Amino acid sequence: MRTTLSTGVASCVMLLPAAACRPSADLATPDDGRRASTDTEPAGTRECKPCATPKPPPGSPDDHEAPVILGARFIARDRVQLTFSEPLASVEGVNPRQFRLSRAYTSIDTGYRTYASGYYYDLAGTDTYEQQLVVVELELYAEQPEVLALTLNRPVPVELCDEIQQRKTDMAVAASDPANTRRAQTGLFLHYTARGSLGVRDKVDNPLDDVGADWALNFGTRHKTVYGAEPVTRLDLLPELACPDASMTTIGGPPGPT
Repeated sequence: MRTTLSTGVASCVMLLPAAACRPSADLATPDDGRRASTDTEPAGTRECKPCATPKPPPGSPDDHEAPVILGARFIARDRVQLTFSEPLASVEGVNPRQFRLSRAYTSIDTGYRTYASGYYYDLAGTDTYEQQLVVVELELYAEQPEVLALTLNRPVPVELCDEIQQRKTDMAVAASDPANTRRAQTGLFLHYTARGSLGVRDKVDNPLDDVGADWALNFGTRHKTVYGAEPVTRLDLLPELACPDASMTTIGGPPGPT
């Protein structure tokens, strides 16, 4: 039986077996008065469910979904490219410092008792004589409004990437030991706070949600350590970036989409 429902959604058609949706007791009873089905449920008591309302397309008046970061990558040693789930509104007036990168490490030891720790570092390190590595410019590509570029004040140090890779190698070796009781993760991660300006928004003004906001809020902090019960940090919820290759050049000026 084909039943077309007037729900305001074009071509919304439900194909249901006879027992799945009974319009009335009269229609379920043949001329001789016997039940037309062996179904024990009384006719007319099962309700028809309307077709599911489709999700409004991004940028439409009914779109209330926040934009989401789908990917983050280095396209130069001093430039990060973010890809969003939908086109963004102009980022003119957005404070670049609302974005921040971290070199982070987290560890959960389940030996004698579960103990967790997490560490965040500025990419320039903890030396206060060294200039911090920060985001200084945002660029939204006109032909790809779902792509946003973050320009850093200077390139990511090659030595930093070497250290991260060595630590990942050491962690992989430790994890292969059957006696190992520690789970660890390290890498470069992206953070964002909605505080500081109007913030990043989509075409219908839905704001980008916080992403590891505490580190971005405290942009003057060189180092942060947290301890406690599992989990004290959730690096799996942050966009992770592969370290820029040493062969990458620096931008030195806004490029087009790459």
